[in-house]
Amino acid sequence: MHPDYAEALVCRGLVLHDLKRFEEALASYQGALNMRPTYTEALFSSGNTLHELKRFEQALACFDLALKVRPDYAEALSNRGGTLHALKRFEEALASFDRALKLRPDYPEALYNRGLVLHALKRFEEALASYEGALNMHPDHAEALLCRGLVLHDLTRFEEALASYQSALNVRPTYPEALFNSGNTLHELKRFEQALACFDLALKIRPDYAEALSNRGLALHELKRFEEALTSYEAALEMQPNYAEAHCNRGGALRELERFEER
Repeated sequence: MHPDYAEALVCRGLVLHDLKRFEEALASYQGALNMRPTYTEALFSSGNTLHELKRFEQALACFDLALKVRPDYAEALSNRGGTLHALKRFEEALASFDRALKLRPDYPEALYNRGLVLHALKRFEEALASYEGALNMHPDHAEALLCRGLVLHDLTRFEEALASYQSALNVRPTYPEALFNSGNTLHELKRFEQALACFDLALKIRPDYAEALSNRGLALHELKRFEEALTSYEAALEMQPNYAEAHCNRGGALRELERFEER
């Protein structure tokens, strides 16, 4: 047994991370770094755990230290890009993903995350190409299928968006975000009964999905089921009292019901 063995401390930290015992994971990585200050895997794993804790500046510093020791660390470049994305430093994030992909062109996760940044920059066609690249390597990447659908929706290619969400659901049948976004796209197509069914399925899986409750209300509103719409908006507001869109939609339902004093 080697109680001071740095690799064992990192492996222990990875297990603690998977158990969501993040502070203990960080302590384990730090133990490894106390023995080996330039241990790139400990720096990289510290960055990942700090990201989970939303301590993004600290996570970024860890990835940068790892890359100072090992500039060709594609995984650190990719996860650094994810942290820069979280900090809304989109152009820097994009550059980090591009560096990762130059080192590892067959890296679907970097392509997927690159697509997220391009989508945030409203560079929709480029985002779509990035998701397609990820899916060419990993056809069952449910998140990439979902996000491809979101871009197709933004491009008003609604039927293709629905097909992409369905592909995500084929991979992960209980994927509430895919059901929710299917509902949104069906709403755009004025297929309100089908939209309602999607929101109901999403809520069956995730009853605290406030956005699905609010958008369910919109579908009910279009179907002139105003009392039910009002109930759905109010359920959303119970979960998120400051949900501005749900407040606005609730006001619309009360107006339709001529309950003006309650608006």
